[in-house]
Amino acid sequence: MTITQIMTFVRVAETLSFTQAAHELHMTQPAVSHAIASIENELDTLLLLRDRKKGVLLTEIGEQVLVQFRTILHSMEKVQQQVAAVKGLDVGTICVGAFPSASAYFLPPIIQKIKQNYPNLIFDLHEGSANDVKEWIYTRKIEVGIVLLPAPDLDVIPLCENDMVLLLPDNHPLQQEAHITVQHLHGEDMILCKGGHETAIIEAFDQEKSHLKITFTTHNVSALINMVRQGLGIGIVSNLALSMHPHHLDVREVTPRITSQIGIAIPSVSQASLAVQLLIKTAQELFLESPVLTSS
Repeated sequence: MTITQIMTFVRVAETLSFTQAAHELHMTQPAVSHAIASIENELDTLLLLRDRKKGVLLTEIGEQVLVQFRTILHSMEKVQQQVAAVKGLDVGTICVGAFPSASAYFLPPIIQKIKQNYPNLIFDLHEGSANDVKEWIYTRKIEVGIVLLPAPDLDVIPLCENDMVLLLPDNHPLQQEAHITVQHLHGEDMILCKGGHETAIIEAFDQEKSHLKITFTTHNVSALINMVRQGLGIGIVSNLALSMHPHHLDVREVTPRITSQIGIAIPSVSQASLAVQLLIKTAQELFLESPVLTSS
């Protein structure tokens, strides 16, 4: 099988559409179908199911092959970067993922600094939840990601810690407290934003033997802010995420601190491409000595 055939299979598997894959690869649909058929014939196994109602589906072995094919394509990209480095050129693509607040906070300065010296590098950005990003790394959809640690079975480079903070509704009684503890939150209506911080919050309440009453969960910080503004409960959210959303609500620290660690995760540091190594080095220069992200 050829690299073109492998690339074609990956695009069909990721888009779950022969038509979309053909459009993105600038190929005809029959050519895409022929490439897939050639791979399946060579491997003597069915990788994709064509269902009139559900569309294209991956078989179980197809999902396993997809991970391996992504690894092959990343390896080819690595070879091209190494050859380009010998020639004194800066070419290649960095396929990177991050959860929304990390994407907004970390990636712009990293990309800006890299682009100063390597203007031809291309960044293929993927944004999802912290758990999504880890899964994309495991399945080799992306080469590197900014995630919440820990990240089992991945090589990680810690960058900084991030505090969870409280967002109080107007005229809430806890505004009168000089220092708010986890015990003060016992039985209070709490609003959480899903994204990977839940474990740290639950563990903190368990350690303090305080009842965590989760009244609402949201999937974005804007919704959490609006719920707090309506007096529906106390928001608890990462300071990093909150800093990306302007508001006029009372932000308070909580004692003991509830923190999460943010870092870079990759399948293997030793096997990382030159472009990924450059991203890691740049991130460390910019953020490794940064202070803990706390509320101001």
